[in-house]
Amino acid sequence: MSNKKFPKEPRGKKNYQAPPFTSRRHYGKRKNYVLFNRSLIVVILLLFQVFLLLYVLLKLTEYTSVLLAVNFLLSFVLAIFIVNQPINPAYKMAWLTLMCLLPFFGALFYLFVQFDPRSKKMKARITQRIKETSPYLQANDNVLHVLKQSRPASTGIARYLQTCGPYPVYNNTDVTYFSQGEDAIEALKEALKKATSFVFLEYFIVYPGSVLDEVMDILKERAAAGVEIRFLYDGFSHAKSLSDTFLDELKEIGVQGRVFQPLRPFLSTDQNNRDHRKIIVIDGKVAFTGGFNLADEYANRITLYGHWKDTAVALRGPAIQTFTALFLQMWNSEVAGEMQEDFDHYFAPSAYSSAASDNSSLGFVIPYGDNPNFPNEIGEVVYMNILVQAEKYVYIMTPYLVLDHEMTEILIYTAQRGVDVKIIFPHIPDKKIPYFVAKSHYMQLLQAGIKLYEYIPGFVHAKVFLSDDKTATVGTYNMDYRSFYLHYEVGALLYDNLALKDIYNDFEQTLALCQRITPEIYRALPLWQRIVGRVFRLFAPLI
Repeated sequence: MSNKKFPKEPRGKKNYQAPPFTSRRHYGKRKNYVLFNRSLIVVILLLFQVFLLLYVLLKLTEYTSVLLAVNFLLSFVLAIFIVNQPINPAYKMAWLTLMCLLPFFGALFYLFVQFDPRSKKMKARITQRIKETSPYLQANDNVLHVLKQSRPASTGIARYLQTCGPYPVYNNTDVTYFSQGEDAIEALKEALKKATSFVFLEYFIVYPGSVLDEVMDILKERAAAGVEIRFLYDGFSHAKSLSDTFLDELKEIGVQGRVFQPLRPFLSTDQNNRDHRKIIVIDGKVAFTGGFNLADEYANRITLYGHWKDTAVALRGPAIQTFTALFLQMWNSEVAGEMQEDFDHYFAPSAYSSAASDNSSLGFVIPYGDNPNFPNEIGEVVYMNILVQAEKYVYIMTPYLVLDHEMTEILIYTAQRGVDVKIIFPHIPDKKIPYFVAKSHYMQLLQAGIKLYEYIPGFVHAKVFLSDDKTATVGTYNMDYRSFYLHYEVGALLYDNLALKDIYNDFEQTLALCQRITPEIYRALPLWQRIVGRVFRLFAPLI
């Protein structure tokens, strides 16, 4: 395409169309839980900082040296503690900078965020849930042997995922790729209508509108037919978009509902660790994952940021077992001690029959997940492994490009050894600060030979890596700190699968709607945008 500058599309509420609500509008009563969010904590501590400084100046002049000494000692001790933590260096730099710029506040905010006792309890519960579901996710040595014979370079990442998960490698699993969120949602509705045994749904965002109405109608009908239905959604949606009666309404139609880590006022930092996963498992016969949530913008029924470009996959075959285990781990994450629930019903061998008998054309599938309670950044490792193993090309679609040092270096290394690296991300952002931070990476990536593209029609929410016509991953991971370090995420790693051709065609078609970014385009950006991006890049791990 030409490198000419495209006109900007209208964005945000200026182009907003009201969703076609049905009679169920009341469950979508919007509310503002300002008392429950992290922003209020930040504001309170900032006000405390200002008040404390003024008080020192006006009333405690003679004690200034004592207070400064206490602050210095506290900051020094915390600095030593932070430097020795096994975390990404960017986090260390961000926290140390905050403590230098904002004495008292920086130290207090760090203590507040890092020493929430709930996080330790959650880690213990998640560890227990993983232990309970691990017997259902044993490695298949025969499949590993076949993988080693056909793809020896992929054996290492397969063993890594088995060790860190456990996330086994499967064959005989059919994968269907959806290049648009609306296609995935329609396929989901059709699959839900056929449910006969159980349905598991796990979402980050659930927002009132026609998509949710249609899904609720199907769930009501299936529940009345005796299907067991569990609906798990993140506390972010519970606080921001759904009424307090939504769980009751689920119960009324026969659906079990739970909220993952509801936001609590003042005393919790749970909002740092959100359930960003999208998992749907139906009867053990089909599972969905990808970028799409239950909201009208994901089906382009309303317009928020131009055209919403999303992707998803549907799996049929034994690989669904991993998604079943991941859902059950999260569903029971608030339960302390050992579980009394019988998981055997959901892992019955008959439910996970192969899509085909020893069909090598289906390739290999490794569903995997991530959680912030453990030091292994599994999603980032999968992305990096694809980059390191690539020989010809790596094509990427991501809504955010907030990169840490390690990911930046591997992207540059991959391009500089002759691999064609192309990245598509939004032209119309949903969040401006991360968008400006992404632009701060432009010149470094361009100089290394990486090709950057902005999706002119609107917002790219897809999370896709594709390499050499052989390897791909589709899931919920963004290329930012939150997905790699703070959120619960999932993905499906694909090798030699028939769906890879569909992913390649989708990338090429999407690329035709993009504008390639050049150094001239970056230099033409307003100076204030470049400054904002570079300033907030320092605090990227915290935003």
